[in-house]
Amino acid sequence: MDTKVSRRCFLQTTATGLLSSGALLAMAQRLSAAPPELGLRSKIRVGKIYLGRPRGGWPTPLLDLEAEIRRFEAEMAKLPGLGDIEFIDCGLVSDAAQIAGAREKCKDASGLLVVHLSIGTAPLMQALMESNIPMVIFSMPYSGHEWHVVAGWQREGRLVDVLPSSRYEDIAVAVRPFRAVQRLRETRVLHVSTREANAEYCGSIREKFGTEIISLGLADLQKAYQEVDQSEARADAERWAAEAEKIVEPGKDDILKGSVMYVAMRNLLAQHNAQAITMNCLGMGLIDRGMGYPCLGFVRFNNCLLAGVCEADLKSTMTQLIFTYLVGRTGFVTDPVFDLSTSSIIHAHCVAATQMEGPSSKPAPYHIRTHLEDNRGVSLQVRMPVGGKITMARLIGTDKLLFSTGDAIDSPFVDRGCRSKLTMRVENPDRFLANWSCGLHRVIFYGDHGRDVARFCRLTKIRMLYEGVDDLRDVEGLEWEPRVHA
Repeated sequence: MDTKVSRRCFLQTTATGLLSSGALLAMAQRLSAAPPELGLRSKIRVGKIYLGRPRGGWPTPLLDLEAEIRRFEAEMAKLPGLGDIEFIDCGLVSDAAQIAGAREKCKDASGLLVVHLSIGTAPLMQALMESNIPMVIFSMPYSGHEWHVVAGWQREGRLVDVLPSSRYEDIAVAVRPFRAVQRLRETRVLHVSTREANAEYCGSIREKFGTEIISLGLADLQKAYQEVDQSEARADAERWAAEAEKIVEPGKDDILKGSVMYVAMRNLLAQHNAQAITMNCLGMGLIDRGMGYPCLGFVRFNNCLLAGVCEADLKSTMTQLIFTYLVGRTGFVTDPVFDLSTSSIIHAHCVAATQMEGPSSKPAPYHIRTHLEDNRGVSLQVRMPVGGKITMARLIGTDKLLFSTGDAIDSPFVDRGCRSKLTMRVENPDRFLANWSCGLHRVIFYGDHGRDVARFCRLTKIRMLYEGVDDLRDVEGLEWEPRVHA
């Protein structure tokens, strides 16, 4: 899945639907001349190695290895979602003497895709692991029995996983973790608050993932806000108004301030070559200082698979980035509440993307509202999609991930809690309650991403903790402070 941010995506954030007048047409043309390139553009370098022994017993002693490779290559050429992948072609490796050459070719790769062709290749796989580059073995049925030793290698700490499948399309799935690994390494996050981000946390994140966190203060935000091109912000505000089902409390000036904040944040991202921003929006008194809230801009970013995250919450920001790069879906950072009468968790926040199912999905309808907790500024009340599986997660530190899945059964449109809500039915809400730790926030993603996330976690040495299933009360490293905090 190609998760680059397109030029068109950013053009749409300011110009789509605003061509009813000559002035707006001119605005759209001017903006289209040099849209900001905020998405990561590099190719994901993946070593591609075919492993097969001539005259093996499985899948057949008559196997033509070169014909098998031609078949795989023809099928891979048809696959969508590989547009940002640059394969390093190592060809067929059949004996130990060829391993050194393959490892040398792939020394700078973000991952190794090993295509398992025949039995008797486990020693070759083990030799490839010595490079300590994450490796996924793609194994079609009958290729051999090598799959059954992978769990043993994983227990030894090897960075390896296996994807056994008869679908060629799953080759694109196999390389997803490598995309996430490289994209995280290239990413910069802006942390905007009155206080700098915790230096120890930032250091551990950079050491583990390569992600750089940059702290900005109120003065940086005010400067960017004051320098915004007002005509660009007006075009953005008019688009919000035109596409809304209803405008409830905010006036035009309120919406304009929200759009000014969007352009200011976008310019800060461009200035720092960053792909994510998280802000202590309420704690900085933005409305009292004549500015708007970041809610509208966060929706724009999330729809385009960047990250706009509330409350200067770096844990949720990192969680969202992992999923975005891994499966091409944005996140909904939430304040959950429970309803045992319906076996559900209700997720609520005043920022929800209108395209939670991906940039090509149909936008969800929304009302333009104030931020609920202080009834000021502008946010969206989004009618979120229901009827499918959803995933809930949060990265804790750098080596643990809280994870669960459920069913999206409702998107309540009520004026209690935050503006946008999604009800998630779960099988064991009592166990969730008994094991809840690490603050309030969780991040919701549309779809059941258990296999992808498990594969990523194995290759990056992150322990998955299954909320609602595991007993987490004795797990070291979780936070059990008896106070309400995000």
